Amino acid sequence: MQTTIAIALSVVAALLFAVAAVLQERGTQGLPDSGVGFFKGLVQRKVWLLGIAADIAGFAVQAGALAVGSLLLVQPLLVTTLLFALPLAAWTQKRRLTLREWFWAAVLTASLIVFIVVGEPAAGISSPSGGAWIIPIAIMIPAVAVCVVGSSRMRRGTARSLVLAVAAGLLLGYSAPFTKTAMDAFGQSFLDGLASWEFWMMAVTATLGTLWQQSSYQAGDVQTSLPAVTVLKPIVAMVLGLTIYQETLNVGHVGDGVVLASVVVMCLATVALGRLSVPDDDGTTADSAPGAAVPD
Repeated sequence: MQTTIAIALSVVAALLFAVAAVLQERGTQGLPDSGVGFFKGLVQRKVWLLGIAADIAGFAVQAGALAVGSLLLVQPLLVTTLLFALPLAAWTQKRRLTLREWFWAAVLTASLIVFIVVGEPAAGISSPSGGAWIIPIAIMIPAVAVCVVGSSRMRRGTARSLVLAVAAGLLLGYSAPFTKTAMDAFGQSFLDGLASWEFWMMAVTATLGTLWQQSSYQAGDVQTSLPAVTVLKPIVAMVLGLTIYQETLNVGHVGDGVVLASVVVMCLATVALGRLSVPDDDGTTADSAPGAAVPD
């Protein structure tokens, strides 16, 4: 029963994150590239605020999913954010999804099903020791710093959007396990939750990750940044789940290869969907046939 609830909550969270991504991307259009003016402009736009509301709702539902499900189960399912975001983005761009987009969407869905059915993700511990976090945090901080500093030296465009998306994806990937542990602490008592350092790390990583995700939308577009964030979040969380959270995949030697292949295909499908969805200058996608765009 808990697995079913976790799956259902994960899919709902993915839908909310997709709505948030599309609204936030629209809210960043036309703003200064960075600095105080960028964030001041964001909070004055209703569409962006609606996106933040959807983001917060998605995060709350995700927290509920992590409270009853493992990182290895919940985080891969959040890749379905892209399956919801692509048709939403296509609708705002007044175009139809292409056959290749439908194909890769099917591949992504199939790879997720294979991963869950064959891998049978199993829960581990909910609260790793503080010492177990030393190496992961020592990796996260410099990696994010390099991305943020490097992006400041780039011009607005795909490269800047991608680098900022990597920083956001790393931070949001870490926020998931912090959220799981914080939820476990809140399950004991409200004061225990507030007293847990994981709760405050969750707040920091989720906030900074969201802010840099907004910057990545503004520097490029949702089809460039969202796939990178969507891939990185589950990969980072899954690595932490398999290591310091001691979660397991119930497979044998043959199953190991199948599960690994499903993860690789999942990543490839996500990237392919993002690349196929980037609009050309005329407003259609690179794969669109003549007349594929929906008229005004």
